[in-house]
Amino acid sequence: MFASYEKCVHPGASVLEIGASTVLRTKKLSELCHTLIGIEPFVERTPAHWGNVSYITADWENLTDHIPPESVDVAVSSHVIEHVADDLKALNELYLVLKSGGTGLLNTPNRRRLPRAIIELVSGPRTFPHWEHHREYTEEDLLDLLDRSYFEKYEIRAVAVGLVGGPISVYIESVPGRLRKYANGWEIQVWK
Repeated sequence: MFASYEKCVHPGASVLEIGASTVLRTKKLSELCHTLIGIEPFVERTPAHWGNVSYITADWENLTDHIPPESVDVAVSSHVIEHVADDLKALNELYLVLKSGGTGLLNTPNRRRLPRAIIELVSGPRTFPHWEHHREYTEEDLLDLLDRSYFEKYEIRAVAVGLVGGPISVYIESVPGRLRKYANGWEIQVWK
């Protein structure tokens, strides 16, 4: 996903990172922009301010309570939307804080990713909520969600397919069309 960040973020940009508890990722992202605001819902995970980075303890569904409307050039979120109780409200809040012409980059796991599909052949379908995830998405789920949101322009890209994690990882980054529904995850880009 960082390659996508580099394409969208410019030195004068104001960036909003939703789910900003991974300081190394935030540091790398902060080197690309003018200012970065990190949103983290858990006070115990919220880092201290530093350099051009400030943090707010808040949740995605209430961004406009903390971030002025039309004040953000680029918003990023890595594996957060599946944790949010009201994903439509969260997307619409994101729309409100983005400047006209602003971009959002989100990624999330695919509910039908290859390892999950294999496991579910034996154990049956996973029910949600599961652990911290309120849901996971198929591409059809994302299209439905985006169609109901304020966003009119968006794109969904399949991210890698294969087995990732544990002692062995075997995957390909460029997902062939026939394997798209088994991609490991989705990268969603939205434009205001």
